Amino acid sequence: MTKAEFLDTLRRRLAGLPPAEIDDLVGDYATHFDDGMAAGRSEAEIAEALGDPARLARELRAEAGFRRWEEAPTPANFFAVLFGFLALVAVDFVFLLPVLAGLAFFVLLAGFVLLGLCVAGFVLVLELFRLDHGLTLHYLARLFAGIGLLGVGVGGGALLLLLVDYVVRLLGKFARLHYALLGQAGQAAA
Repeated sequence: MTKAEFLDTLRRRLAGLPPAEIDDLVGDYATHFDDGMAAGRSEAEIAEALGDPARLARELRAEAGFRRWEEAPTPANFFAVLFGFLALVAVDFVFLLPVLAGLAFFVLLAGFVLLGLCVAGFVLVLELFRLDHGLTLHYLARLFAGIGLLGVGVGGGALLLLLVDYVVRLLGKFARLHYALLGQAGQAAA
């Protein structure tokens, strides 16, 4: 995504806010692009680092609603804040929940497969101790296959744990963002 596409999407999604506020917000993100390009990064890299402009606009609208409520805690501003927060939560459940459910299913399935590989490898390695006819090529092949299956099972399990750790860290960042928004709402209510 180019700088112009990102800023245009952001501007369109911020429609309804005061024009001066939209100009300030879009100007801030234009500055992010300018600083990043001055540091040698491409427009696409900067846009990817900033995230989805539609999602960003929803978050900025929610923050703007919180600020308006802080300045003037009227019932209209309260319902605007509530609507903005519910819109964020609805998007999370509509888009994030199916992705997380699919990821959880994949992790569970992959975990069982990797455990099965470890068990199969362990059984093949144990065959070496039940040799009745000496050490033949057939038994050596089973031994190496067992060691290979154990290696794939353990290595795959380690990669799976790294993937789960990465996803949990991303979810933590995502939760902190929502917590910050809720914290602003709580401070405004006090």
